[in-house]
Amino acid sequence: MAEKIEKFIEQFKNTTRYLDASDPRLKKLDIDFVRSLSRIIEKYPGIKHGESKYITEKALQIAGGLDMSAEEKTDILYAGLLTQLGKTNLPYKLLTKPFYSMSTVDKYRYLGHAIDGDALLAGLPQFDGARTIIRHQYEHYDGQGFPDGLIEQDIPLGARILSVVSDYIGFIDGSMTGSEMFADAALSQLMIRKNSCYDPDIVYIFSHVLKGASAEELKEAIIKEKKIALATEKWRKGVLLRAKNKVTNQSAIVEIALPQLRVGMKVESIFFGCVPYVRHCIVDQSILDDVAALAKAEGKNPIIKIILG
Repeated sequence: MAEKIEKFIEQFKNTTRYLDASDPRLKKLDIDFVRSLSRIIEKYPGIKHGESKYITEKALQIAGGLDMSAEEKTDILYAGLLTQLGKTNLPYKLLTKPFYSMSTVDKYRYLGHAIDGDALLAGLPQFDGARTIIRHQYEHYDGQGFPDGLIEQDIPLGARILSVVSDYIGFIDGSMTGSEMFADAALSQLMIRKNSCYDPDIVYIFSHVLKGASAEELKEAIIKEKKIALATEKWRKGVLLRAKNKVTNQSAIVEIALPQLRVGMKVESIFFGCVPYVRHCIVDQSILDDVAALAKAEGKNPIIKIILG
């Protein structure tokens, strides 16, 4: 199978060798090549039929919510369909063994398929973006991944996306742990490993993709998540009151409505349901704007308590 794939790739190189990059025929040839190669890959024993297509579809949905460019989405399309390209160099026994059950040596041998997939596409510049994604599909957000130990935003965005989607499938079908999981349990595995293995933002967006969110709903969810993250950070750090402004026995705490909130007021706390926003601070314009925006995004008014006196 590996020889067949190498021969197929070489034939494609020869076919397109003299075509200019701007030639409109090249784009169609590229797509046909990737689809045909993906079908060949899935005939290899131990590689599941339809898995690459599912990974690609979900990855592109995530990309749609992130406003990625057409070129970046094309790279994800190609990388998703060819993400398992290097696996054709691995023995069937290894491909059917749960990843967490592998020895350290076998794990590195398995992960090496990412490097092999990258190498197999060398010499095809139109796939350079996809090659990079394929190579880095096993990098970890905390820098403890394979093969180059890239960290956080240094990991290509497409690779961070594919990592989340492909591992989700791995948890569901048992290829990660050896036991099949329901969708909720598989998503929980991603949640547990966000910030270590996975980009937390991608995990958050993917959770909405699984709920059937549209591209516009994903964009709204991303904006909301960023505001809540900012709010949580403000809550943690706070704009602390000076000692003279701390609550005393003579101070009164009253609850007010959002339209009554003004710059300069002393806030005891602001909550959105059970989620805290800020506490013990003086309201400035940024806090006022954020509270109004969050109220609109949440579709409900916050609970605002201020200090009098």
